[in-house]
Amino acid sequence: MDFSRFADGLRGLVEKTSLFGSDDLEAVLIANPRAGGFSRPARAAAAMRDLASATLEAEAAEPRKGKLSWRVSQTTGSRHATRMASEYIEEAAMKPKSAWLVVLACGDGTSLEFLDELSRAPDELRNRFTVLRLPMGTGNDGSDGRELADSLSRLVGHGAIAIQPVLRVLPAAGGPAAARAPGGEWRSFNIASVGLDAFVTNMTNRLKASLPGDSYKLWVDLASVFYDRIYPPKPMSISALGPTGAETSARTGEFLLVAMGVSGNRTYGSNKPILPDGDNVCAVSQMPLLRKLALKDPISSGRIRDFPEASLFSAETLEIAYGDRILVQMDGEAELLVAEDFPLRIEKTPPLIRHIARA
Repeated sequence: MDFSRFADGLRGLVEKTSLFGSDDLEAVLIANPRAGGFSRPARAAAAMRDLASATLEAEAAEPRKGKLSWRVSQTTGSRHATRMASEYIEEAAMKPKSAWLVVLACGDGTSLEFLDELSRAPDELRNRFTVLRLPMGTGNDGSDGRELADSLSRLVGHGAIAIQPVLRVLPAAGGPAAARAPGGEWRSFNIASVGLDAFVTNMTNRLKASLPGDSYKLWVDLASVFYDRIYPPKPMSISALGPTGAETSARTGEFLLVAMGVSGNRTYGSNKPILPDGDNVCAVSQMPLLRKLALKDPISSGRIRDFPEASLFSAETLEIAYGDRILVQMDGEAELLVAEDFPLRIEKTPPLIRHIARA
């Protein structure tokens, strides 16, 4: 891909957007040049076609009236997006009257790094940032739009600024995980979960350099056979809390996975609809191997309510008690938990992150 053409085309769309009125706008494109949307020829060519179509649609729009500052930054490695976020937040503190638009053209991991740092900023600074997450990575489950054409159209007449909550993942204070997590907690902007899917995520990340492409599906198949041998499920207690902090439901047993989203209707693992409707929590009970093999494809395709082993419900907070080692994942980044890290708490915050939603 001719990256400069891609960046110039995006700038042209930002110059036409009416989402920020006549405010002066600091706009930043953060791109990971190694992400699948740039590095795979077929996807790169499709991205340029989508950009050309959006540019054609925007031709009739009037240019925005406020001043536009535009810059482009490319990530060079792990945690680079975190450092960028810190620098832009500090710069915003020196420009108190400016609005910020950050276009994240990268994978879920790089977006997670940027958003994690932004979500921890003081309210006055964080609320001046709006993000647009383009589906230029491999999974793109946390993007603003599954297709690039949808994402780009939000800049020119089909978008609206919305504010989404964040999931705080809090291992028990004093445990080894709390010592590793920034400020004692991890954050998720799509789905956080424990169990088999976190194992799949971990193995996918460890081997994605040697197994490019959608290796998530391969590891789902392998995990169905091997997961129980490596992380044998043990008794787990799950407590769901509502908006007032009162318990709304409780479950105990052995679970293959427990997943919580910032809302319902969410996917992970490259568009696997683990939360296919309005409920934001899914718990799948342990089952024999042959049953797992029979159900993995239907469950991955969104038919999870068809099976008695699956339970979907809603919660503002989950409290999970467990007495052994297990993996947790936040937007595709996995961490190991041990018995001392429980009880684990996953809680939904009030709306924190401004982003460009579909109007």
